[in-house]
Amino acid sequence: MKQNITIKQIAQESNVSMATVSRYLNGTVTVSDEKRQQIEAVIAKYNFTPNTNARSLSLGRTMTLGIVIPDISNPYFYSLFLEIQREATLNGYTLLLYNTSFQQNHKEFEEEYFQKLIQHRVDGVLVLGGQIDLVSPSASYLRALNRLGEHLPVVVMGHPIPGSSCRFLEPENGSGVTALFHYLYSLGHRNIAFIGGNAGVRITETRLAAYRKLLTLHRLTPNPDLVVLTDYYASDGYQAALMLMENPLPFSAVIAANDNVAIGAIRAFRDKGLSVPAHISVASCDHFSSGEYFIPRITGIARDTYLLGRLLIDTLLQNIRGTREDSSIDFSTRLWEGESCQGF
Repeated sequence: MKQNITIKQIAQESNVSMATVSRYLNGTVTVSDEKRQQIEAVIAKYNFTPNTNARSLSLGRTMTLGIVIPDISNPYFYSLFLEIQREATLNGYTLLLYNTSFQQNHKEFEEEYFQKLIQHRVDGVLVLGGQIDLVSPSASYLRALNRLGEHLPVVVMGHPIPGSSCRFLEPENGSGVTALFHYLYSLGHRNIAFIGGNAGVRITETRLAAYRKLLTLHRLTPNPDLVVLTDYYASDGYQAALMLMENPLPFSAVIAANDNVAIGAIRAFRDKGLSVPAHISVASCDHFSSGEYFIPRITGIARDTYLLGRLLIDTLLQNIRGTREDSSIDFSTRLWEGESCQGF
């Protein structure tokens, strides 16, 4: 049951100052994990709810953040959104979500949503992919994004745009493909294919560049027929695998754009009488937690969505408060070893 309790009482019970409690509730300054846990324990004990209307008026803020996502049904973006939502809630913010359905070619939605976010007067915006992922975004999109950045604090997960007032974080650097290639090579594989993703999408181009560099490094002959770009969903992995099998070129391993693509490819191989990993090894550039329950469990690159979600929110809140900190960011990944690969 909710009980009336003051900030002063919260401070006394959590053994911190009233100023620290106020900073935590207002989200104006980052509070240490230890103090935050003490405060949250007291808040949970009394089921305390701060008066957000009064706080918003005093701060001149709406305590709302906008978030623009290209496809909320994608397991990667869904898990990332949950972490962002959790971290935003801890800082006293609610989220206004716009799902642009970018993969269904609704590119115009992004520009419309940018304008709506300005009209809603949110305190800041996170842009997680979409046209920013393209090697060559449209001129109208760039104008809309720059206009958004001129009105609001904006953090974009994507490649930096010169001269933009937005802040950019670019997690993809090709290290995942490098780890997968070395892993498959160590298992004896030499004919390694790459499937999924889209041409002209920066994340795909970055991964392909790493893949081709590794072929050269290991003195393996690059063959364009072992690269099949389709998209990021299971049906795309299925079609890509069929195209590989129609080729006379031998291959013993496949690097898939993500677990969705890997699942589709494994189904296609099985429909043609091939078993994974007995006949073909399959590894994924983006490991989803659901991949741990697929048969076989899919080997892939695990990305820390908890850390990334917290980093995105912390960066946006820094921009909102005017306390931006430029520091080196580690987007390291790790190889999650499942059951979909074996020695050749």
